[in-house]
Amino acid sequence: MMFYIGSIALTSFAMDYRSWQNPTKIKTYIPSNSKRTISMRHACAEWSRLTQNRIVFVYVTNPNVANLIVKFVPVIPEAADREIGLTKARFTPDGKMVKAEVLIADKAPDGRVLGKDAVYTVMLHELGHAIGIGKHSENPLSIMFPAEDDRQEILKSDIKTLADIYGWK
Repeated sequence: MMFYIGSIALTSFAMDYRSWQNPTKIKTYIPSNSKRTISMRHACAEWSRLTQNRIVFVYVTNPNVANLIVKFVPVIPEAADREIGLTKARFTPDGKMVKAEVLIADKAPDGRVLGKDAVYTVMLHELGHAIGIGKHSENPLSIMFPAEDDRQEILKSDIKTLADIYGWK
């Protein structure tokens, strides 16, 4: 069974083109008391590595000062049939992201506990949305494909999408 990964924006700005004002200093809060904390930090590190540190997550201990807040939840509230991840974002009128919230589920909506690999894939996918990739990929091997598969990874095309959004050479 495939699980679906979702994303939602909290403003009407087009989700295809969104970015952080300063992507090298995204203040990020990840709860320290979760079994998922280390995996989420690894997912952040992978995006930073593959973007050659053009995206950097600066960890903070207080969610009130964070730009990006990660929440580990039993299930995604008001989830679609098989949704296991969700990113919500707020933007300025000119499309700069000011806040993002990433929800990662422990269980599928049908109650099944998600395995470590599936959760890590969802983390990478939702972070992709949180750093600016609004559209889903049509390539089933891309981490940005809308259905989770443990074979997915961050592809060069995903990095190119970010390069186009941020104007990297």
